[in-house]
Amino acid sequence: MRVIDNYLGVDKNKNLKKLMESSDFMWLAGDTDINNKELFNFQFSHIFYRDNYINSNYFKNLNDLITKIKPLSLIRIKANLNSITHKIVKYPKHVDQKFKCKIAIYYVNNNNGYTVIDGKKIDSKQDRIVFFNSEKEHYGTSSTNCNNRMIINFNYF
Repeated sequence: MRVIDNYLGVDKNKNLKKLMESSDFMWLAGDTDINNKELFNFQFSHIFYRDNYINSNYFKNLNDLITKIKPLSLIRIKANLNSITHKIVKYPKHVDQKFKCKIAIYYVNNNNGYTVIDGKKIDSKQDRIVFFNSEKEHYGTSSTNCNNRMIINFNYF
């Protein structure tokens, strides 16, 4: 696992954050895990790319991230937005894919939520990225100190 801070730089992160917070950016509601029907097992998502198809008019806004990540091939790019909760909610452990690939999680905003990857806690820090292998179980949380927690999840080769 590798964690890098200040990945895009202040201006590029600010532009991406502003876009994802805008009323023009479409978020779809759904469970974090369709097999887990617990209360607060909920998030909004935006699929940028899936099944060899660009699924979002905002895909081009990820060019700087994609260029820096240098994937050989994309599998999926999905943004997650978790609303504020009164106490930190831990979402279910999972792996993103059932096959070996690479994962990168880019943190869009600062908040007191976090990701746990293979037992290690990664704080949600704006413009941070974490790289890890797909076989590592991980989970995210909500946050209690801002309106939402936003990340972009890259699955790639």
